[in-house]
Amino acid sequence: MFNDPTHPDIAALAAHHDAGTHDQIPAEQAAAAVQSFHENADPALVQQVSEQHYETMAPAQLQQAAAQMQDKIRSAGDASPEAAQLAQIDPASATPQQVSAMHRFLSTNHPELARDALIAGGAIAVGALAAFAARRYLSHHGR
Repeated sequence: MFNDPTHPDIAALAAHHDAGTHDQIPAEQAAAAVQSFHENADPALVQQVSEQHYETMAPAQLQQAAAQMQDKIRSAGDASPEAAQLAQIDPASATPQQVSAMHRFLSTNHPELARDALIAGGAIAVGALAAFAARRYLSHHGR
């Protein structure tokens, strides 16, 4: 979907962003959209959108997202240095950039776990990310 700026689902997600109704997007649909965004959109845009999304979260919500991402990273059994470094982040003091790095790592290396973490975060968080990503993607493409 995020390889075509004219895709109707992107316009629908962006409309949810504009209307503030991202909480009405089903979690499964939103998680699939986020996954498509990570797989198909410009990597610089993906990083920017992820960081901005986590910067807008309330501290408690950011801590919850950090804990969920960290859980998934640990459960992956990934022995890479990046996984080890991300697994050491304290969710209570995680920054939006660190949570975004966890998100990117999971999306790139373990997309099924990233999807599970996003859905576990609740429809509001994943819906907000999907809607925000769609709006930014369309803006990036002059729409």
